[in-house]
Amino acid sequence: MAYIVELEAFHGPMDLLLYLIEKNEVDIYDIPVAVISDQYLKYLQSTGDLDLERLGDFLLMASYLLNLKSRMLLPRNNAFVEDEADNVPDPREELVRSLLDYKKYKKVADYLLARQSGEIKRVFFRTKDTELTGKEEIVADLKVLFRSYQNLLRDKLAVDSEFYLPTGDINIGDKMEEILGRLENRPEGLVFQDLFSGAVNKREALVLFLALLELIRLQKIHAYQKEYFSEIIIRMVVAG
Repeated sequence: MAYIVELEAFHGPMDLLLYLIEKNEVDIYDIPVAVISDQYLKYLQSTGDLDLERLGDFLLMASYLLNLKSRMLLPRNNAFVEDEADNVPDPREELVRSLLDYKKYKKVADYLLARQSGEIKRVFFRTKDTELTGKEEIVADLKVLFRSYQNLLRDKLAVDSEFYLPTGDINIGDKMEEILGRLENRPEGLVFQDLFSGAVNKREALVLFLALLELIRLQKIHAYQKEYFSEIIIRMVVAG
């Protein structure tokens, strides 16, 4: 019964060639080209598949191996063998370099595939069926914060009918300290709108908002939502 080789098991002609070298346990730097090329051709003949489009790359490699085999079998002029032995390049050098490169990239590809499939343990690896524990928090970005600030000002101006004259500059650093002081003993945090409850006018509310953004930039406080479109919670970042 004929032995049928499935070429789809190999990713290409280099894969088949490397398999034959490893199977014969030969030194990759001293490949017996005649033996390997004969085995390579036998593998192609035993496929029983004449799909030239699929076998094209394998046939090109077969042609290369036959050419290399003929070059290795060519006789040398004995009068110059000793003098030229060190100067004549080995016809197998190009094939050896290609095989070493392919072997290196194949090893990397196998490693990455094992990482992807979870065969190699990863610190943050989890399968798609793994359920997340605890509630996921949604970080409130600048766009969400600014929209909430605009809504807060619109509501505040609609309620307040009094007009306040400015009474001097409001220091952003002072407001940063004020915000940190209000959050210091509140591990559960503070609702964004409640942060502005003490602001007497639009100017103070603006300085509070700028102080809030600066604290977020410095990673001293954290603004998040429990779910999309829910209220924004301001909370101190716990060190360590």
